[in-house]
Amino acid sequence: MLEFLNPILRGPAGPLTSVTAADDFWQLLPREDPIAAQRAVSEALSALAPRDNLTLGQFRALLALDQLARGLGDVLLVDYLTGCGQSQSWATRAWQSAHALSRSFGQAFECALRQIQDSEPSRGWREHLTTVLLRLFQHRQVEFLLRPFTGEHSDLDGWAGLHGAYRYAESIGARRHPLVSRHCHEECGEASTLEREYIHVLLLQLLNGGHLSPYEAFWLNRQIPRWCAVLSLQAEPALAVADRADPRFVVDLDSAAGLVRPCHSVGGTPRFLDPAPMLGLIRAEIAALSDPARPADRSSPLRRSRQLKLLGTIATNCRPKAAPIDRRGARLPAVSTVEAVVGLTQITRLLRHERRAKAAATPWALPEIDAGTNTVTGESTAAAGLWQSSGGRDSAPMAGESGVQGFVWHMKDRSESGCRLRGKIVNPNRVLPGALVAFRERHDVPWTLAVVRRLRKRIGDRIDIGVEYVGRSPLVVTLAAEVDRTTGSTAAPDRKRKYYAAIHLHESSGHPHLPFRTLILSAREFNAGRCLSLKSDGAEYTVRLKEPIEEQDSFVWLSYELVFRLATDRQTQGRSYGGRLAIARRPNRAPLAARPAAAAGLAMAPAPRRAGDAGKT
Repeated sequence: MLEFLNPILRGPAGPLTSVTAADDFWQLLPREDPIAAQRAVSEALSALAPRDNLTLGQFRALLALDQLARGLGDVLLVDYLTGCGQSQSWATRAWQSAHALSRSFGQAFECALRQIQDSEPSRGWREHLTTVLLRLFQHRQVEFLLRPFTGEHSDLDGWAGLHGAYRYAESIGARRHPLVSRHCHEECGEASTLEREYIHVLLLQLLNGGHLSPYEAFWLNRQIPRWCAVLSLQAEPALAVADRADPRFVVDLDSAAGLVRPCHSVGGTPRFLDPAPMLGLIRAEIAALSDPARPADRSSPLRRSRQLKLLGTIATNCRPKAAPIDRRGARLPAVSTVEAVVGLTQITRLLRHERRAKAAATPWALPEIDAGTNTVTGESTAAAGLWQSSGGRDSAPMAGESGVQGFVWHMKDRSESGCRLRGKIVNPNRVLPGALVAFRERHDVPWTLAVVRRLRKRIGDRIDIGVEYVGRSPLVVTLAAEVDRTTGSTAAPDRKRKYYAAIHLHESSGHPHLPFRTLILSAREFNAGRCLSLKSDGAEYTVRLKEPIEEQDSFVWLSYELVFRLATDRQTQGRSYGGRLAIARRPNRAPLAARPAAAAGLAMAPAPRRAGDAGKT
C-alpha cells in the first residue's frame, strides 16, 4: 500500500522485528503528513495484532514504536485541544487518525498481554509488564474520548480486553503499585496507578455519552486524572440497605459494558465505584469558579461560565440514582420530513443566497460580504437550487450556486423546546453535539435554528439527533471589526476592517422566551464588551456584545446593546437615536448593506436589557 516501506520489510512481521528495525521504520515516515504516517504505523501494527507467538524482539519493537509515536499522537490532537492552529476540517480528519492510531496500538498491546497471560514469560517480558498494562489503558482512553466524534458505532468494542487486563493486574497485585503516567500534551508525568488509569476509561464512557461537544470532551478528559486520585474500585458485595439504593456504580468484569447504575441483583464479577469523593471535588471546583475574584484560566478553551455549566451537568450524571428529567412540555410523536443545513458558515451562506434570489429582479446590487471568503462582492445571484448534494437518497436533491450542503431528515417527535430528527449522514463529523442546525418542513415556512444537544448513532450511517430550539426566522447580517488606527495605513477605513457574517434573531415569546434581540456569531470573533459595526441599508450601527446566552465550539449566541447609529441615507439624516443626533452620510462614500433595516428590526429599536439565562438546556 505504501511503497516507501518496501526497503525495510523484513519477514512476515514487516518492520517490527527488533528495536533497530522499528527505529529505521520510524525514520522513513513522512514528517510533513501526520495522517499518512499514522496509516503506515497502523498497517505495520496490524501484522502483530493477530499473532499469538510474538518474539521478544517483536515485543521490544512494539514498545519502542509506541514510545516514538507519542509525538505523532500529540500532533493529531493538539490543534483542537488548544483551539488554534489548523482548520476544523483538519481537526476532524485528525480525530479519525488519532482514534485509528490508538486502536491499533491497543489491539497490539492486548495481543502481547494475552501471550504473557497464556505462557510463562521470560524476564525480558516480565520487566515490561506494567508498561504494557499502562499503555493499553492509555490508548483505550484516547479511543473512548474520540469514539463519539468518529464513525464508530459500537460501544462494546474493547471492553473484554480492558476488563481482562484489569483482572490480570489484580491477580498479580499490581493494580495499586505507584507509577508515573504521562498523558497527551503533558511535559512530564504524574503519579498514578493502573487502577486509576482503568477508572479513567470507565469515567470517559460514563460521562461522554454523545451529549458533549469536542471542546467539552477534551476539557473533561484533562480533569479526570485529578478525580481518579480519590476513587477506587471495591470488590465487596452490594450494600444491604432496605430503605435506599446502593449509592455506588458497578462494572462487571465478565460483561462487555462499562460503569452502570446498580440493579437489585448484581452477578458476574462486579467491582463497585463510590462517586462521593469525586462529587466533593466537583462541588469545590464549582465554588471556586463561582468566585469572581478568582483569575480566569487562560489556557482553557472553555470560558468560566461554560466550565460551570459543564461541571453541573457532570455532577448530575454522576449520581448513581438518575435524576428525574424536568421536561418543559409533553413530547409528542411527529411524522414529517425536513430539509436541514448544519454549521454557522453553511447557514449564513444559505440565508444570503435566498435573500439574493428574492432580490434578483432588483436592477441594482448592493455590496455583500461572502460568508465563506469574507470578501466584498456586488453580484446579485439569480434564484437557483439551494443545495449541493452530499450523496445518498437522503441528501437534498438539487445543486445550486450557493454550494450549500443540505440534508433531508425525518422528524420523529417534538415538544415545546425541541425535537428529535433521524437521518443519514456520510461524514459523522458533520453533525456533532453543540452544532448549529437550521431546518424547515416546507419551502414556504421560515427556518428554525436549533443546537444539537444529543447524538445517538444507529445502524449504518443513520443517526438520531436531539435538538433544542434557538429561534425562528433568522436573518443574516454583516459585522465589521473596529478600524485599527494604530497601523498608520493610508488605506480607506472600510478596506482595513475585517468583515464577517452573523445571524440576527428577533425577540421570542416561545421557547426560548427572550424579550430582546440576539446575535449568533463565530466563536473566534467573540469578546464580551467588544464593540462592532453592524451595517444595513439605512444606517450603520455600533453594537456592544454582552455575555453569552449559549457558548459552543464554533459559535456564540448572545444579546447586544445599540451604542450609536450613523445614518447613511438621506431619508434618515437628522433622525435622533438614543438621545443622539444621527450623523449625515459622508460624501463619496458608497453605502454598505447587509440587509434592509426595516426587515432587521434595528432602525428605531429600544436598547435591550442585559441577557439572562435562556432556560434549561
